[in-house]
Amino acid sequence: MGSTPPPRNRRRTSRLQFRCRVRIRAINTQGNIFSEETETISISKFGAALRTSYPFIMGQVLSVHTLDRDHVGQFQVVWIGKAETPEAGMIGIEWVDARRFWGIEFPPEDWGL
Repeated sequence: MGSTPPPRNRRRTSRLQFRCRVRIRAINTQGNIFSEETETISISKFGAALRTSYPFIMGQVLSVHTLDRDHVGQFQVVWIGKAETPEAGMIGIEWVDARRFWGIEFPPEDWGL
């Protein structure tokens, strides 16, 4: 019998390296509203990765406002970059209510096959 390869880390959709200026708003653990201008690192049909100087927790809901297109959407934190790694200060966010937000068409999932 042959060995079974390890499972690959598979995403639901491809990611595009795409910088989009955004303003994020959320409520911190003390109940205060905060806002920050930042930009995305990558985007997908279901969300994005972005940099932030604020501490977030998994599942935290935030509002994302695109500064160039003036779209607003609700997201939740699904990934937090570990401290002292290249991903420190980054979060992954996913739609609370998915729709076409970034203003671009994504290629079909089998496009790269």
